[in-house]
Amino acid sequence: MSDQHTFRPKHLTLAIALALGCAEFTNAQDLSTHTESPARAEVLTNAELKSTPLEILQQFTAAGSTVPLEINTPDMVIKGTDADDLFILKNGGSFKGLADGGEGDNVIHLDASAGGVLGDTQNFEGLFNSQGAWTLTSKGDFKEGVVVLNDGILTNNGKILGRAIAVGQLFNKGEIVGAVDVADGGTFAGSGTVGSLKVHGLLSVNKMHGAPRIKGDLNLTETGVLAYEVNPDGRGETIKVAGTASLGGSTLKIVAVPGEYPQSSRYTLIEANEVEGKFGKVLNDLAFMTPAVRYNKKSVGLTYARNEVPIESLATSDNGREFAKNIDEPQTAPQAQEASESTNTAVAQVAPTSSADASAAQPSTVAEISGAAPKPSTTTNASASAQKPPTTTNAAVDALLASNKQTASLALEQLAGSSNANLAKATLSSVDPVSGSLLSAMRQLDNTHGSGNLRDRKNAPRVAAGSEDNGRVWLQALGHGGKLDRDVDPLQHSTKGLLLGADWSIDEEWRLGVMGGKSQTQMDSREFDGNLDSWHLGAYALRQNGPMSLRLGATYSSHDGNTARRVAFTGFSDRPKGNYDASTQQVFAEVGYNLGRANVSIEPFASLGYQRYQRDGYTEKGGAAALKVHDQAQSNMNSTVGLRLAKVDTLDNGMRLTPRFSAGWKHTYGDVYTQTRQRLVTGGSNYNVYGVELDRNSLLVDAGLDLGVSANHTVGVGLNGEIGSDSRNHGVMGQWRMAF
Repeated sequence: MSDQHTFRPKHLTLAIALALGCAEFTNAQDLSTHTESPARAEVLTNAELKSTPLEILQQFTAAGSTVPLEINTPDMVIKGTDADDLFILKNGGSFKGLADGGEGDNVIHLDASAGGVLGDTQNFEGLFNSQGAWTLTSKGDFKEGVVVLNDGILTNNGKILGRAIAVGQLFNKGEIVGAVDVADGGTFAGSGTVGSLKVHGLLSVNKMHGAPRIKGDLNLTETGVLAYEVNPDGRGETIKVAGTASLGGSTLKIVAVPGEYPQSSRYTLIEANEVEGKFGKVLNDLAFMTPAVRYNKKSVGLTYARNEVPIESLATSDNGREFAKNIDEPQTAPQAQEASESTNTAVAQVAPTSSADASAAQPSTVAEISGAAPKPSTTTNASASAQKPPTTTNAAVDALLASNKQTASLALEQLAGSSNANLAKATLSSVDPVSGSLLSAMRQLDNTHGSGNLRDRKNAPRVAAGSEDNGRVWLQALGHGGKLDRDVDPLQHSTKGLLLGADWSIDEEWRLGVMGGKSQTQMDSREFDGNLDSWHLGAYALRQNGPMSLRLGATYSSHDGNTARRVAFTGFSDRPKGNYDASTQQVFAEVGYNLGRANVSIEPFASLGYQRYQRDGYTEKGGAAALKVHDQAQSNMNSTVGLRLAKVDTLDNGMRLTPRFSAGWKHTYGDVYTQTRQRLVTGGSNYNVYGVELDRNSLLVDAGLDLGVSANHTVGVGLNGEIGSDSRNHGVMGQWRMAF
């Protein structure tokens, strides 16, 4: 066997420390109470000193003096021999009772992805954890130490007599007598006691795991990161160092737990016998809170306070900016007292956590130390505290001020309640088919009644089935939907309804009719839901004089609406709901001239219309995000010009089939902006939010097919659409008509 494979496990920690660049570990005698002659240490070649921890484990495994034993069955009784034993725990394997390594230099290798619990052990020099989440409860073993490799997670609830090296994740709730070295890419956390601590990777201090107690020195290197958690309650954990705390230009990363924060608070990060150096940089992703590090001779403090960044600067829309400018920020809280410089940090006198008390801890993952899912901690620190103001203006605003930059932008858009401004256009879109139904009913009447006119106009076809009777009833089923396009959050709406109408002939030229109906509209967007129950009443009149048609109509609709907004961002959630009454009125007049001949109808037409929307004010019910929404009114004139085509075909069985098509260009006059004035119920001023504009110009398309099944009965179906720059609407209509 070559020299390169003959070193004993008691030298593994020295080799690993050198491989990780820990040049200050120069005294091999410090690694263990066991010592070897200098000649024995000299057999380590330069290649060995450059080996990685995994390679060193592989070298020990391949050594001729090593006796490997793979354990893949449960509850095995372990009793070592006089040889250098290597016990490898695989999935399904476990120890029963006390695991005794016996004589020789013995090592345990945890190599099971399923993880598990390693109980009482004795006479083991080292422990390697290459994969899986393991909990260690041994009361005093591993004289040379433990190594956690990249895919390993080790939670120590007992006592490790030697060193510990974390290339993976190491959580210490118990005691590590020797030094702890956290490699670049490794993670260390826990409230247990360690001999000393050097961090090239990540040291996490949070409410869940607490902060380490260090009997010797704390060394943070330039690549090291201290991830320190701040909490809404203003209390943080403090690292206790009996020796010197060297910051070494490392990085301080602030991890903020979601919640309501006071506007100013202080935390004590480190208490030591002496503090050297400073942090190289401070990472903080919060939008409106800025940390300021305070360096003292024996402590490092953190002041966390509101910065000067305007809230509106992170808004991504005009509505978000308007909201941000009109909220009341909470008053600055009184600053908490920071720890005194005379604080006694003699950690060496603190009794280590007993293995019995520590045994309740469970393995943890990296996500747990990031502050993403905080849990109650058994470790508290009275030296780091803050006072909240007696009252806060608004919990939603408090949560907004404690959010990061990305969340703040999202929160402003949600809190602004922009969807409330779209209620007007969504409602007007839902009632457009009602006036369309009146026009459809009147267009089917053209030239179907009044035999005198028909005989006088040889070129005017019967566009639909009918008779020379004086009365008619009709029933229309509506299905209508659309989308109001917005860059941030499009609003979709869909309407279903039923309309019933009747009309009578007054004389040879005039007919009058009435209509009534009901519809329901659903509105939906990513953060908004709405429902609209509507009742409709209408009246219409048709004058037919030769090829000229005059169509008049008016409708009134009453709406009972309710809304529900979803407001949810880091640290805050609310579901404000509103209920309101609204009404719409529509009036129109259309003139058409039939140029058709025989059974073909070609009718250019022009119309003029007026629509008005009025909504009462209402106050949302909910939490801190609830809004008081003021009343809203919108009125506009519009004109439409277009062409309508139809052809009547008589089938062999006497039925009449009438395909029809029309297209028109609609122009809207006046102010097309839709806006709503509102404010937070608590802690805010009035502001305006703007919804989707009414389409200044849009294309109207209608196509259908009517079937006269008898002289008095007709059924039909039609498809229609309206295409504008800011919205898309489409619908389907089914109709039944009976003349009498």
